[in-house]
Amino acid sequence: MVIDILDNCYRYTKLHKLFKPAFEFLRKENLKKYCEGRYDIAKNDVYALISKATSRGKTGASLEAHRKYIDIQVALSGEDLIGYKPLSECRIKRTEYDAKKDCVFFNDKSNFWFKIQENSFAIFFPQDAHAPLAGSLPVLKAVIKVRV
Repeated sequence: MVIDILDNCYRYTKLHKLFKPAFEFLRKENLKKYCEGRYDIAKNDVYALISKATSRGKTGASLEAHRKYIDIQVALSGEDLIGYKPLSECRIKRTEYDAKKDCVFFNDKSNFWFKIQENSFAIFFPQDAHAPLAGSLPVLKAVIKVRV
């Protein structure tokens, strides 16, 4: 997992060959004006999901993990409270892995919580279980999906 501000995003482009186009998309000045939906960046290898989401609170946010895609989660406006736990420590599956949705959910409790505020981001790799939208306020966010 990585947590940082967008001004530092280019420091991470060497971690994965597809991070550069992902961060170039996130650096667009008018990104807040994009409509909710999916935006293809590099075909199915990198795409963005932009949504206005209502937070669920800590008790309503479930840990999730992905196998095929890395998540880069960005608060475009507002802030998102996110829980974290290493996938290797998750023991209580809520769902089986869904290959089509590339997601598995857990009923485990997060080890810790952190906020991503406007213009900050978190990168979640397949070994990182995360519980987004755990705050109390609505948030406009982008989730960039980068194929592993």
